[in-house]
Amino acid sequence: MAKILVVDDEPLFRRMLTDVLQEAGHTVITADSGAAAIDLARLDAPDCILLDIIMPGLDGYQTCDAFKTDDALGHIPVFLVSATTDLRVMDRADQVGAAGVLPKPVPPEELQHAVAMAVAAPPSP
Repeated sequence: MAKILVVDDEPLFRRMLTDVLQEAGHTVITADSGAAAIDLARLDAPDCILLDIIMPGLDGYQTCDAFKTDDALGHIPVFLVSATTDLRVMDRADQVGAAGVLPKPVPPEELQHAVAMAVAAPPSP
């Protein structure tokens, strides 16, 4: 299975995502901030990243942009997670190179499907 990095400043939400992903057989690593996520991704090379948008310090957009502009990390699919359905979120997610936007809270089936599709897809050039 895949190694998934879950990034959220809310411990309960990190735990919920971790539980669903571990039940599906994935290895999960977690970070509570964008800066910690970047450092952890460099050390632990995840196959997919789930990234909350609204966080203190680096927000999800800034963190995603940092991943996508880093030669060592740019190939990793990043899903932004948001409680809003505002179309501006989708536009901004596209601008920073996110693979998609998942609703918060994420239905377990949708989470598992998104991760399965992301890790099965060949890396972008």
